[in-house]
Amino acid sequence: MASKLVTDRDKSSRAVAASAETHADEIAKGMAAELAPCLRSGEKMPDVASLVRLVARRLAADTAALVAADDAHERELADDAAPREARDEAAARLRSVLVDGRAAVDAAFGPAGLRKLRLDGAVPEDPSVLVTTGERVVGALRDAELKLPKPRRASMKLDRAALADEIAAELPALKKALAKVATEEREKEATLRAKQSAMRKSDKSFGQGAALLAASFTFAGLEDLAAKGRPSGRRPGRTAAEEDDALPVEEPTSPEPAPPLEGG
Repeated sequence: MASKLVTDRDKSSRAVAASAETHADEIAKGMAAELAPCLRSGEKMPDVASLVRLVARRLAADTAALVAADDAHERELADDAAPREARDEAAARLRSVLVDGRAAVDAAFGPAGLRKLRLDGAVPEDPSVLVTTGERVVGALRDAELKLPKPRRASMKLDRAALADEIAAELPALKKALAKVATEEREKEATLRAKQSAMRKSDKSFGQGAALLAASFTFAGLEDLAAKGRPSGRRPGRTAAEEDDALPVEEPTSPEPAPPLEGG
């Protein structure tokens, strides 16, 4: 779905361009009537109608480019959901293994065991930090030179190799999902930059073109049409008429009751 900023600009541009295309000959006729007395011998009246139509087409082309850039960005935003869901699911699986493993280590060896296996802090929730934590824990579990303290209970055992394998098995999926999300972020930034560039160009084109067309309408004696297409001074890509239409209408105030007559 196109963003409102773009649809509003598209609406304004279409209205101004259509008015210019429709009334180009009328503008040319009105301007010719004003300028004909100023022509010198051998001079010809410029092709004003073609100029007006070219300006209108430039408006339409730059706005169409903005709409296309906005559409591309919206499609890119829609593509973000699946990679993020995959990342979150992979992170949840890895975190579950780490939480359970931490509980087992704590029960068997207490704080000293947690420190040795790099599990002394709370298991993180951030997916990127989870990967780092998981890799560190796997490294500690597989370090043959790392000796754990004596278990609190003789019956409590920890299969270090099995826990390391279980954590390691969840790491590739999360790494892949994180890489995909990072790619989507870069693509989203690229489409956003393209949209912003197209919007700046469209706003400049509209401001210049609509002002020129409004001046042409005015010069040709078509002030009513000029008023409808004059660019807003506050809202880029919009007409002043639309800006006025958006202003809240003040409700008429009720007349205050007349004061009672004295002695009545």
